[in-house]
Amino acid sequence: MTHNELRKYLLDHYPESRLQLMTDERKAALLAEYPKLPSDYVQFLCEVGFGAIGYGRYSVYGGPAEPSFVFDQVTADGLRDVVLIGDDFAGGQEAFQFRSEGTIFGSIDSLSGRFEPDGDVTFSNFIERWFVERP
Repeated sequence: MTHNELRKYLLDHYPESRLQLMTDERKAALLAEYPKLPSDYVQFLCEVGFGAIGYGRYSVYGGPAEPSFVFDQVTADGLRDVVLIGDDFAGGQEAFQFRSEGTIFGSIDSLSGRFEPDGDVTFSNFIERWFVERP
């Protein structure tokens, strides 16, 4: 599913969604600050959008947030190479971890406060898996 198809699906099936498209200026600033962000994620923000999906179902942040935005200082200190990119309004956080071999998508375990990679899944795949009903 393309990003444009995903946006249409989300807005059609979750009409209370509030998705804003990222501007070219904001995209340039985001990439200047976080040059290792995966292109799929940046394109997602530009073509699908950021904001709420559904009513209290999921929040796609308008850009990466530091772990201290959500977590206590001890947990945030253990996530120094991680940025948060979205949450499910129930304590679940998705994130990117910056490693020397590349940027990894995953989630923060709500019990341990540790980053857990999600295989070869992209952020777009994650949203599609969560929200698109397959026949």
